[in-house]
Amino acid sequence: MRILVKSLGWLLGFGLLAAAALVVLVVLDRRPLVPAERALSAGERAWARQWLAAADPRGRRDGERITLTLTADQANILGAYLLGRLGQGRIAVRLEQDRARLAASLGLPWDPHGSFINLDLSLVADAPLPRVERARLAGLPLPGALVETLAQRLTDALDQSRLIARVDLRPDLMLVTYDWQRDALAKVGSGLVAAPERGHALHYQEQLMRFGASQPRHRSIPLPELLTLVLAAAGRQDAGAAPLHNRAAILALAAYVNRQRIRDPAGADAADPHPAWRTVVLRGRGDLAQHFMASAALAAQGSDALSNLVGLFKEVSDARGGSGFSFADLAADRAGTRFGERAGGDRQAARAIQRAAALGLTEADIMPSIEGLPEGLSATAFAAAFGDTRSPAYRRITDHIELRLDALPLLRPAAD
Repeated sequence: MRILVKSLGWLLGFGLLAAAALVVLVVLDRRPLVPAERALSAGERAWARQWLAAADPRGRRDGERITLTLTADQANILGAYLLGRLGQGRIAVRLEQDRARLAASLGLPWDPHGSFINLDLSLVADAPLPRVERARLAGLPLPGALVETLAQRLTDALDQSRLIARVDLRPDLMLVTYDWQRDALAKVGSGLVAAPERGHALHYQEQLMRFGASQPRHRSIPLPELLTLVLAAAGRQDAGAAPLHNRAAILALAAYVNRQRIRDPAGADAADPHPAWRTVVLRGRGDLAQHFMASAALAAQGSDALSNLVGLFKEVSDARGGSGFSFADLAADRAGTRFGERAGGDRQAARAIQRAAALGLTEADIMPSIEGLPEGLSATAFAAAFGDTRSPAYRRITDHIELRLDALPLLRPAAD
């Protein structure tokens, strides 16, 4: 099982976190922005797999300059291939001189109403990187200031990482030239996090690395033990900034659970290049710890909707060829979401989490029992048992999960 930053890459993982605030603008469209879904031939799918394998830079030398070239049609094939691995996806890429437009429609998994999340993005050439000219999500225009802030943060992170050398947009052709460095993507992803939060996250990351290195090599560390470590430390900081410190601590732990490192994009990384990672478990399972922390990190940034959506798409992907749809994973997603909401929410809730951590967190505080929750369901088995995610049978299980969560005082909604 690989979740978020491992399955999509650390860069995308941080990109989702940075964009979490945008989800409040999302409404589901009944009509896809891209009208027709491209049916890929066996040859096109094979080409996409080969292109992605050839473009994988992990075997390259540090400092090697690489240029990726794509025509519009090739970009559409790659986009359709990648979206097809998530669910029902449609994409249309258009390349012109110094301009590019990307339109994408992502269908919700097993949604009988056929709802879509639509993205419309226009780029215009600039030096050294294209700039966002227009962005629309689900048919709603994004605030210009917000788009500019996120785009500028990405540009600054790319510039500081010295990864992208040049992007050329030509009629029906795009060329991306970059200088490969093994830690470049991590630095770019880290740069997408706001500087104050990133600075605190680096501090909590150092604590986690030291603690992990002090543990026996083959010991699996229970997630509550690490949550106690970083959130108790957060509680010793400025009480007025409790949500900020909690978000930073959770972000650092989400990275650690996935064996990823937050980098300082502006400076040299003096950390051990071969950290002593330890497996982190929840209810005795590493996958549940990954689900919990990824969802907590997203929700702490202010987006429970994105956290839930990412978790659901991950389960659909597993059902279509991975480990199978798991309601236990969804329980961990929901538990992490509730925990992150409280930890990164208002100051009173954030302080309550810190006080609980000071007393020592246990599994019973943060994660309900997963006994009896169906797992390992293929897409066919899921459809036979539940139909889709709107069915009464599906809702009965998810409602039961919510009741289990309600039984944990630390995860109850504040109004309760």
